[in-house]
Amino acid sequence: MLNGEHFRHLAIVAVKALISIGLIAFLATRLDYAKLVSYWGVLNVTWIVAALAILFVEMCAIAGVRLKLMLVYVDDPRTFATTVRIALCGFFFEQVTIGFVGGDAIRLWLLRRAKVAFGRAIRALLLDRACGFASLVLLSLLGVHQLLPLVDERVRSAIAGTLIVIIAGGCVGVGVAFVLTKLLPLSRWAAFWQRLGPQGQMMNGFALAAVFALAGTTHLLNVLVFWMLGQSIGLTMTIEQWFIVAPTVLLISMLPISVGGWGVREGAMVVALHGFGVPTEEALLPSVLFGLCAVTATLPGAIFWISTRKLSTDREKV
Repeated sequence: MLNGEHFRHLAIVAVKALISIGLIAFLATRLDYAKLVSYWGVLNVTWIVAALAILFVEMCAIAGVRLKLMLVYVDDPRTFATTVRIALCGFFFEQVTIGFVGGDAIRLWLLRRAKVAFGRAIRALLLDRACGFASLVLLSLLGVHQLLPLVDERVRSAIAGTLIVIIAGGCVGVGVAFVLTKLLPLSRWAAFWQRLGPQGQMMNGFALAAVFALAGTTHLLNVLVFWMLGQSIGLTMTIEQWFIVAPTVLLISMLPISVGGWGVREGAMVVALHGFGVPTEEALLPSVLFGLCAVTATLPGAIFWISTRKLSTDREKV
């Protein structure tokens, strides 16, 4: 029988799945399917394969380096191979379950299996998430002031309000998480910082700066991926225009109300690209392709997860 925790988890997944399905169904009622099918006929697979390769590099190499640096920062380093596997498993669950919360829960579980202390694992994940969130917010703010005047006046305030809620909620969420895990008190940070000495402090500052730069690089690569996917269907949008659109759309898709951002991302993309005169069908395809490529790029994470669970089961039988 299901206990209360499992039931709540399944209920959350079910609600988010219904929201994703509802949003996609709503968009589906506004599509010209004959026109949509015509785009699939001219699809350039080369661009899609290139975009898929970039996403895999993001989720494998870059994410692995970020997690490794964060573990060095909290003084509990692990091999690059270990951090790559953990990062990929987390990304897989982000795509197929309850978003980044589920992904981070899996990362935490795998870090604990790798014998990383609970407090250090939590701090590494929170700092990595904070760097990623802050860099995405920065890129969104650089472009949103050009995007808002282009969108329909009726949804302009809704977009601005949603961004405010996400940014405020993200900041509050990270702060609350630090407080609840007793990682925020300045006395602890000061003692940790002083104990390392000047050389250690310099290395800590370098690690944080490097993770922030890598997070920003990831989001910029996502802009490039959207441009490539647009090119694959012959969409005449410049990479500068995608820079205005993509970070804000991805930030909005972080709303924890759908499965892997599905539905929310597509709706935000349709609204944003409408300001550039892009029809709904053309606006929808790059977002759908992005989601499909993201799921495909995380499939090695599923393999790692299955092998990890199998190893765990085999050990229990011994």
